[in-house]
Amino acid sequence: MQYTGRRVSLDRSAAFLIFSQSESTLVDVQGWDAHARRFFATHLNLVDERSGAVRIAPDGAAAGVRVVHVRPRQAEDLALAEAADVAQTGLALLARRCRTVWLVGRAAEEDPLALRLAAIVASVVLGPILDARVPELLGVKSARERFGAG
Repeated sequence: MQYTGRRVSLDRSAAFLIFSQSESTLVDVQGWDAHARRFFATHLNLVDERSGAVRIAPDGAAAGVRVVHVRPRQAEDLALAEAADVAQTGLALLARRCRTVWLVGRAAEEDPLALRLAAIVASVVLGPILDARVPELLGVKSARERFGAG
């Protein structure tokens, strides 16, 4: 099943931003789920296409629902990514090549389920994850270490 990602603006301070090398706004739910199962021991399914609600269920842990939206990259997104890449890891350069961003809404200030979903999305769309609150720019490996998937 595919659906078009919801094109609304989720406040970046309440979400993880994932820079996408693909400009597509289509979500291949079955493809994302297969990827999540294979590399993250997690199951994904679409709860509500209109709201962009996705159920995320890590093996052996409590499941939850998070909202996923997509929009064109904004100048401020890129400025935050560049400011966050103080170690000059190259992730800001990668973000510069991405014209679309996916947003995964947080349910709380510290939200390992949202971070896990952001890492899954990032591994599919091949872009870095921005936590605009800090600001901090993460690759998939760093995100996995944060939510405990090593």
